[in-house]
Amino acid sequence: MSSANHEIDRIAAGWAARRDLGSLSAEAQAEFESWLAADIRHLGAYGRAEAVLCRLERLNAGALEPVKYEPACEARWTRRGVLLAGGAAAGVAATVGFYLVREGAPEATVSTQIGQMREVLLPDNSIVSLNTNSEISVRFSREARNIILLKGEALFDVAKDRVRPFVVCAGDTSVRAVGTSFTVSHLPQKPIQVLVKEGVVELQRIDTPQALPVRASANIQAVAPPGAPIVTVAVPENRLVRDLEWQNGRIALDNETLKNAASEFARYSEVHIVVDVSISNRTVTGLFAANDPVGFARAAASVLKLQTEVKGDEVRIFEE
Repeated sequence: MSSANHEIDRIAAGWAARRDLGSLSAEAQAEFESWLAADIRHLGAYGRAEAVLCRLERLNAGALEPVKYEPACEARWTRRGVLLAGGAAAGVAATVGFYLVREGAPEATVSTQIGQMREVLLPDNSIVSLNTNSEISVRFSREARNIILLKGEALFDVAKDRVRPFVVCAGDTSVRAVGTSFTVSHLPQKPIQVLVKEGVVELQRIDTPQALPVRASANIQAVAPPGAPIVTVAVPENRLVRDLEWQNGRIALDNETLKNAASEFARYSEVHIVVDVSISNRTVTGLFAANDPVGFARAAASVLKLQTEVKGDEVRIFEE
């Protein structure tokens, strides 16, 4: 890193620490805003500094403990059904960006393209991690913190503020939290899904606010099918870790069919995997770079004794 970038990071860390200690004076706030606007690199550096502070807070509180990813069933890990995490998962798959929603902004829309991820720092120090091809609308006021997940998937690490509820709306479902960590997915042809990493959330249909909310706590997944009741199911810790691997630019598969794996990779890349019908139900397990469908296809074909063919923006998996 150049000395100029080192200096930018040093100043950004200083501003983050000052704001963490309390409100800035009007003069200091103006100076801070001026520094942010002076160079596009300042915004990213400040976002990184704030993210580090937030994560340190959670680490000091013991909220983030390392967990080990293990297969759900050891018997599944056979040569023909498994792909071990290796070269295909060595690199970070997606382009990561930072975005700061400034204090006092009435509304902001933040989005990611296919294959891109972005961390959004909100005015209350909450952090939103946007997955590929996702979009949110942020509306903060003195009374409430409102987010609309317009499409895609996002992880919300919510700063505690009991006075202002934090509400995420996706489709016809709202998710209310105070201080917690959870994902919400709003994907085509799929029901709204909420996965709680820590804390407690309450789900409710937007069009029936009089109905009792459905509560979900850590390691619980809530599914809200259209026109049907919201249901909850316990999620094993290893699956929770798997389902959050997208934060690291990876796709974790556990005994997943080639057909479903191809569909998952299509979310992250313009290069599509085409699987012959005769082998579409063959299964794979492993950890793979999300933006490398060709690498995945070749690795799967090698283990399953299949063939691959790459033509333009398509890679085909087939059996001779």
